[in-house]
Amino acid sequence: MLRHILAALTAFALAFPALAQSGDAEYEELMTQLAHSQSEGEARLLSELIWQHWLTAPDDQSQELLDEALDRRAVGDTSGAIAVLDQLIEGWPDYAEAWNQRATMYFMAGDLEASLADVEEVLALEPRHFGALSGKAMILMMQDETDAAQNTLREALRYHPWLSERALLTEPEGVDL
Repeated sequence: MLRHILAALTAFALAFPALAQSGDAEYEELMTQLAHSQSEGEARLLSELIWQHWLTAPDDQSQELLDEALDRRAVGDTSGAIAVLDQLIEGWPDYAEAWNQRATMYFMAGDLEASLADVEEVLALEPRHFGALSGKAMILMMQDETDAAQNTLREALRYHPWLSERALLTEPEGVDL
């Protein structure tokens, strides 16, 4: 049954990409299902559908900029990707994934402070963005902010209980994740 629901949601998201934004009923259902997923495989499918939502920009012009930034990222043009994402954020400051992609680029460039600042913008727009939360946890770990990193990772796991980064949690002995 889950496969049928996922197939229907995927078809809907592909047929109506402009509707695939945070706040719509399908997105909310995916987030709920992911938070309650019972297996890594189920979570992976749901996560991929959520990423489709996140990577669907608000309109054609913003989608072109996002696609260009992703293309630049794919060829290792970090500074070029950041410049394009700057334009995207300037034009669509409420598009959380633009901030998330720029946070990723800053992280790749080694600018942890700028990355963390952009992650905070993502989380202000979409507090359940498990990608941004796990990225924030990684940055905090690199900054030796272990307690904050662990708390942030636990927050990410509330929304995506099967994140691979869950292996980085340090739990007291005898606590089952």
